[in-house]
Amino acid sequence: MKTGLKKDSLSLYNVIFQGVAGSAPAGAAVATLTGSAAFALGSLPLSAVVAFVIVLINAIIINRISRHVAGAGGYYAYSREGLGNFAGVFTGWMYIMYQIMSLAFIGLSVAIFLPALLDTVFGIIIPFYSWVLLLVLILAFGYFVSFSGVKNSVRYAMVMATIEVIIIAAISIIIITAKPSINTISVFTPVYAIHGFTGVMLGVLFMYTAFSGFGTATPLGEEAKDANKVIGRGVLVSVIVLGLFFILASYAFTVGWGPSRMLSFSKELVPGIILTKSYLGIIGAIVITVLFVNSLFTDSVVFTNSLSRVVFSMSRDNVLPGILSNVHEQRRTPHIAAGLMVIIAFIIGAIAVVTLGGFNAFLYTGIAATLAALLVHMFANASLAGIVRKMKAKLNIAMDVILPAISIAILGFVFYGSFISIDKIVIIASVSFIAWVIAGLIYSAISSKYLVHTKPE
Repeated sequence: MKTGLKKDSLSLYNVIFQGVAGSAPAGAAVATLTGSAAFALGSLPLSAVVAFVIVLINAIIINRISRHVAGAGGYYAYSREGLGNFAGVFTGWMYIMYQIMSLAFIGLSVAIFLPALLDTVFGIIIPFYSWVLLLVLILAFGYFVSFSGVKNSVRYAMVMATIEVIIIAAISIIIITAKPSINTISVFTPVYAIHGFTGVMLGVLFMYTAFSGFGTATPLGEEAKDANKVIGRGVLVSVIVLGLFFILASYAFTVGWGPSRMLSFSKELVPGIILTKSYLGIIGAIVITVLFVNSLFTDSVVFTNSLSRVVFSMSRDNVLPGILSNVHEQRRTPHIAAGLMVIIAFIIGAIAVVTLGGFNAFLYTGIAATLAALLVHMFANASLAGIVRKMKAKLNIAMDVILPAISIAILGFVFYGSFISIDKIVIIASVSFIAWVIAGLIYSAISSKYLVHTKPE
């Protein structure tokens, strides 16, 4: 049924916590920070600060863009309006890769890590093949909550993200205050990092992935009240919340573990849970484990929401098959687009596990998602000046030209840094990324000629 999305359904707070939940704060805090810690070591909090500044620049740019463009297309619409149809379709194409790979990554984070976590921390052994059921479970959960309606799904994400942030922040404060002697400002310097500031910046590369879900709020522009104000403000506030949260968590976990011992932190499966257990006992470990798993289930909802709306918008603009712009008559959600994307994410995740092995499949989808996300963000940031000119607004050289240029240069460095640790999985993910880019360039050249920007119903 080709009806429109449900307008004026979401408030500023809904938008804020869609972005917060999109970064899976509990999951990132207790597990994902290990990638950053492998390079930054005891200077992990400094990497968190630098990553926060980079992401904050991105949020400021999105805030300026969304004053002029706000809809279901998100980054696709930004590039379409600021850089033209070809760039718009290509950005949307890369966004689809970013989000599908992210959904597979989220599913595998539970499917692969949960059995190992239960064995390592609690001594509970479940069959390895349970990964199939867990992968189906988390992706299906994301689909059905998203299908239930945008207000229901975003309210769920808002409640869960709030609980995660409050409890992890409380645990962090307990760690910091339990033994005051462990506190030190030296972790905000490069002194502990591998090769000094180089290690800090490599840590930023992986820390950026912890923040990357903040942009999942942008495709809610068609369903938010006063979207041209709310979307940008929501993204900005969500980044500030995430920045303060990750700085606090990275500081607490670093001083709690020991700045000089962070190499062992980076090699643990879920060091945040192990650390919590040492400070709060088995009850604390159980609580944070539940939060870890719940964080990823919530993330599945958020990414299904954002991906389905961008696909819906591209379909409505005649650059994807028309059936993908169908909206459920009662729920007013793009259920066909969501269902197809979830199925593809499952297929990619399952094939990756069978061919690469569980942990390698997890790494593969994460690397591929990060490469696509960085490229999408660079295109979106580059669109700001073109949007301002198109809307005949006054061009602010510092904010609309120089700031995006700085951001693109920084993201370009992070993008380049993704290829530094060359191994089999990095190569496979990079080849997949390049193949998707080539296919996207061809597809964009063909389909952009038929793009018709259809106004929301």
